[in-house]
Amino acid sequence: MSSTDQQLQRKRFMLYQLPYVVLYVAAFGLVAMTSHDAASTSAYWQMFIPLIALVSILGGWHWAGASGDPRWMYLARQVLHWGTVILVIRLLYAHNVQDFLNDEQDSFVIIYIVGLAAVLSGIYLDWKMALFGIFLLLSAVGMAWLEDNVVLLLAVALVALAAAVVTLIVRGKLSKARASSVLSSTAE
Repeated sequence: MSSTDQQLQRKRFMLYQLPYVVLYVAAFGLVAMTSHDAASTSAYWQMFIPLIALVSILGGWHWAGASGDPRWMYLARQVLHWGTVILVIRLLYAHNVQDFLNDEQDSFVIIYIVGLAAVLSGIYLDWKMALFGIFLLLSAVGMAWLEDNVVLLLAVALVALAAAVVTLIVRGKLSKARASSVLSSTAE
């Protein structure tokens, strides 16, 4: 493989990972805002869900249709999945439910629901989305257990760093496996 091919592969890889980087950066900011003032961030989390849904759809698009189902079925399942998540969160703001949750609890419940939805989406489609969901769940647990914001931010940063490292390691191993299988098939 020539160096220009390797550079092109690196650029494609970085472009493919960019949506996930945006998700982690935005989630990190939202987690920091939520740990500071949870009562005022639930609206931001609700606006963040369509971005997560878009990245989930794009992340699994490569594998859509691989099982024989048409791609529109994949898209319909994703729309139903994320539409249901949005509906459940909207139901949290119904008048009867608001009697049970205060504003601070709303943000945590939203993070847990979105984290679970991302994990489930990742299990069925793209493992990177599952890692993102785990990141959200761990962030919510960290906010609930830790009162020191500096420690919380460090924990969130470590989880994000670990997710990025795992992504790069798996990507490197998959690239090497593909390269060796191409070389072995061309040698025959």
